[in-house]
Amino acid sequence: MASKNNVILRIAGAAGDGIQSTGELLGKTCSRMGLHVLAYNSFQSAIRGGHVWLQMAIGKEKQIDHGEGVEVLLLFNKTSPPVHVPDMKPGGVVFYNAGTIKKDEIESLRSDVNYYGLDFKSMVDAAGLTAVNSVMINVMLAGALDQILNLDPEVTLGFIKHKFLKKGEGVVELNHKIFNLGYEWTKANVKPLGLELKGDNKAKLFMSGNEAIGMGLVAGGLKFYAAYPMSPATSILHYVSTLAQSDKLIIKQVEDELAAINYAIGAGHAGARAAVGTAGGGFCLMVEALGFAGMLEAPVVAVLVQRGGPSTGVPTKQEQADINLAMSGNGEFPKFILAPKDLEDCFYQSARALNIAEKYQVPVILISDFFLSEHFETVDDLDFSKITIERGKFTTEWNSSEKYKRYAYSEDGISPRVRPGTPGAMYVGVSDEHNEYGHLMSDVEAGLPHAREARIKMHAKRMHKVQTMIEAGDAKPPVLEGDVNADTTFVTWGSTYAYVKSAIRMLTGEGIKVNHINFTDIYPMPREKTLAVLKKCKRLISVEANMCNSLCRQILAETAFEIIEHINRWDGEPFTGEYIVKEFKKLGSKKKQLVSV
Repeated sequence: MASKNNVILRIAGAAGDGIQSTGELLGKTCSRMGLHVLAYNSFQSAIRGGHVWLQMAIGKEKQIDHGEGVEVLLLFNKTSPPVHVPDMKPGGVVFYNAGTIKKDEIESLRSDVNYYGLDFKSMVDAAGLTAVNSVMINVMLAGALDQILNLDPEVTLGFIKHKFLKKGEGVVELNHKIFNLGYEWTKANVKPLGLELKGDNKAKLFMSGNEAIGMGLVAGGLKFYAAYPMSPATSILHYVSTLAQSDKLIIKQVEDELAAINYAIGAGHAGARAAVGTAGGGFCLMVEALGFAGMLEAPVVAVLVQRGGPSTGVPTKQEQADINLAMSGNGEFPKFILAPKDLEDCFYQSARALNIAEKYQVPVILISDFFLSEHFETVDDLDFSKITIERGKFTTEWNSSEKYKRYAYSEDGISPRVRPGTPGAMYVGVSDEHNEYGHLMSDVEAGLPHAREARIKMHAKRMHKVQTMIEAGDAKPPVLEGDVNADTTFVTWGSTYAYVKSAIRMLTGEGIKVNHINFTDIYPMPREKTLAVLKKCKRLISVEANMCNSLCRQILAETAFEIIEHINRWDGEPFTGEYIVKEFKKLGSKKKQLVSV
């Protein structure tokens, strides 16, 4: 295998085998050496058992695609070989647990890869190590990985010490010995791959999309977070909980999603920056309460992490099919919908979501997806100086001699907002239609002329916020990246952004001109500015992890512009650059008619 500066590896086994721990050891080692890593974890909704695998792309440059062809493979259990060995590149290396996988069975699968079985029990016995749990083979295999990838073992050993020191020096020493067994065995028995994985020695952040969302919320002034655990949004709750004491946050793990959203709306109504997080099924339960936030004009951020549906669907798999869900609600009310494109964007857009919620006194839905939220990646840096706090028309004092009108009619649709209980500014916040003071309109009054007029004016006031968002420039058009003279333009939202960038690299290498439009602001969509971007393109092809082209339907609804060529994937796995290139070539080079009204 030729000398190269990047590699794709995969670790596979059953839940509980230590797949995640091995990946963490490797990812932290690489990030601390200044290498770039992108890790995708494919797992089932089982606490123990089921099939799990982790794929990592490692290199000197930024990794934007976990790839398809595997060069190094670690297998923990006997069900893994027939699933993963077929995905190996010729000449690749397979390490396997010889205690559970038979040599003749695995080697019969392919003859063009190299197999190395590590017999954990025999090796620890030969080394005189006693009372060793068999699950610690993950540490031995981490040693094998460090050696075959030509990584610095001292960095990994330092992380092992940091991780296990609270369990005592004896546990740290035992883990070091088992790591070294794998490292030295591989050094003596395995032919080097000729890799040049040399980073810049500048330690990088190694984090998930959900951690970036949580960090962005806290940097943006979050003070209250509520959630009922639901994959793949749960790790946001886990992350912000670690900051509760240091950042003076209130974190509530509640009994269900209805409680979560209503807690958060109450906190937002009271003047705290508040958010919730859930998956698609949980968001369904929150929809009525989001309408309540719209009527109450209470700021709140709801993080919606998409997963395979409908209903429970495939709860630990990838999908992008919840735009209609985010748009839904009984009746009409202003809202804002954002979809971060990558891990760094998760950080900045989460803070931005809190600003928009308070500035316009609306619910903001931040849409992520399984891959974006759950995958781990190295990040060079996050610029906290870019985060500002914008609270809009919010005050904690009311000195006017006029009686306070919480829902006062205004040209921009945004009324003055005072913290409840402020002296001289008492009002009623209700879920029914109401007048400027918050006095509700009863069913008896609703048919009377003065009540109809109040309804017309109040509903128009609220909905005018949507136009204000556009006119103020807070609702942004999509961004066109790349060669403006390209023959084809890919259209994306969410995590497909990075994979299209990977595909464009491959196509550019073949002399095919392709550029890229990404939608971050899903609603409101500034029609004229959006059309101006779309009409610059010769041929548009959407790339979405769904079957029914959710983004394209939203574009059509908002702009009357129809995109009629699509690359879709709905098998539960994320795109890769190679997948997009193959599907693009199936479409052919013929330009189809674009429909614009």
